[in-house]
Order: sequence, then structure tokens, then C-alpha cells
Amino acid sequence: MFSLTAFFLTSCAALSAAAMPFSQLTKFLPSDVAHVGLDEDRREFVAYRRDGSLYGRFPVDDSANNSFTKRDPTCGDLSVEQAEGMPGWGAITKYADDKWGTRSRNIVTNPDGYLNRPAQVCVTDEVIELSFSADPVCQTHTTTTQGELVGTSGTVAIGVEQGFNTDTSYTVTQASTLGMDTTLEISVGIPEVADVTASMTISTSVTNELSSTFDVSYNDVSTVTLTMNAEEGKKCSAIVESKTCNMQAKGQIRYLATGWIWFNYEDRTEGHYKWAAHIDSILSKDDRSTFAEFRGAMSSDTKTAYKGTCA
Repeated sequence: MFSLTAFFLTSCAALSAAAMPFSQLTKFLPSDVAHVGLDEDRREFVAYRRDGSLYGRFPVDDSANNSFTKRDPTCGDLSVEQAEGMPGWGAITKYADDKWGTRSRNIVTNPDGYLNRPAQVCVTDEVIELSFSADPVCQTHTTTTQGELVGTSGTVAIGVEQGFNTDTSYTVTQASTLGMDTTLEISVGIPEVADVTASMTISTSVTNELSSTFDVSYNDVSTVTLTMNAEEGKKCSAIVESKTCNMQAKGQIRYLATGWIWFNYEDRTEGHYKWAAHIDSILSKDDRSTFAEFRGAMSSDTKTAYKGTCA
């Protein structure tokens, strides 16, 4: 029977024999591969493990390297200036210094030749849970809706609304140093608060810019038909009880750097002019993250009960 080890080695051999764009190559690299050199003479990518040992050589497919890949709505391009705001930026440059030296070089992200394997900043796929700074302040009120006779049967049908809705504007009070001015999609989690809100997750878009605003809206209010028998000479109505609550809410969005940073040297170092360092393999999640914070006064309206009367 074909073993998993044999299958893996056969797959690697096939990859080595086939020219491929950088994006395809990096999909198959194991997590301990932390940097890739570009052998411009042989037109090969040379992949190395973090300990410096050679992993493999892979032909370059120039026809695919310049193709643009559609970005995920939760990600945006990462510039060098933004990458310098990562807590672990010093570890990235030290990695390059230790591996390839400190001689003259320029550092770039998203070079034109490799647009299909960008350095990006993404909001993580974890739900951003709101927290409340104090107990909700609530007011209860009632509304009355009059009914009309249906035909000549003496039956009255009244439409009453039931459910929960919220429409809150939040303000970014601290912007992340990663992905400035970039609008990305996030998922906001509203926790359950007894008699005020149900637990739910809402998708919205946020711009990583100080004092920018974004809305978090949810509406599951529907109309329920209340049918009553009206005695002759009596009028019927429906009374709906609603509770409006206000809460000071806040949340924190993690912006996470991912991808490759290129170190382009004027002279060959360790055999190559160009080296790409893998952010994900070199830095921990916290060392490649910064946060944006937002606050707002969350308002919710819950239509809690109704009853019909005829008098």
C-alpha cells in the first residue's frame, strides 16, 4: 500500500518539476519554511527552513506571477510603513540581518512581479464581542392600535409588531497601525442581556481610521395578526408593550499581518539578491497584530408582549 510518506515525497517531486507562481508554491510549503530566495540565474524559488536547511527548489512561472488575485473582503494590502507598526517588526529585520546581513538593501511588500501572493492585513475571522460598561438603562411604554371589523361577521383583525431591533452607530476611538484607511468586513457579536437583547452576530464594514463611524443594525420585528370577536357596539384594540434600552458598548478589532516581506539586496548575499521572509512563520499572532477600538451608545427596542381588549 502507498504510504503517506511516499505520497508526500512524490507530491514534492512533482511540484519541484513543475513551474509555478509564488502563490501556488507557498500553499504547499510546510510551516517551518520561513524564507524563500529568488535564484534569478536559474529562475527558481529556493525554499529554506527556519534553521537554514534547504527544503527545495521550484521553477518560477513568470506568466502567472504578474496576475492580480482578487482580495478577500476581510483583507487589504500591507505596506512597509504599516508593517513597521507591528510589535514584532524588530524581529523581522533581525531575522533578515542574521540570515543575509545588514548590507545595502531595500524592503518592499507586494512587488509588481508577485501581485498574486501579497503581504496583507486582515481582520481575524473571530467574532468581535461587544462588552457593556454599565447596566442598561431601560424604559417601558405601551402603544394602542385600533381594529376594524372584518366583513359583517363581527370579527376584528389587528396587526401588532413583535420582536427586537437595534440600530447603533459606533465610533473608532483608536485606529490600528495596520491597514490605515482600509474598509474591511467584520462580524460583531452582541451578547445576551436578560430581557434586553438576544445573543446574535451581525456583519458590517468598518474603516480603520480614527473618528470614523460605522453602523451595526439588526431587525427581526415582524407583524402578528391578532383576531378578536367584537360584540355589537364595542370597539376593539391591541395594546403592545415595548422596552427601549440604552447601553454603552465597546469592542476591539484585531488586525493581523500575513504574507511575505521582500528584502532586496544590492549585492548577492548567501547566493541571492532577493529574499522573502514569511511573517506568519517568524512572528507569533500577537507580534503581528495591532488593534482598533470602538465605542457607541447601543439602543435596542424590544416589543415584549401584547393583548387585545374590546370595550
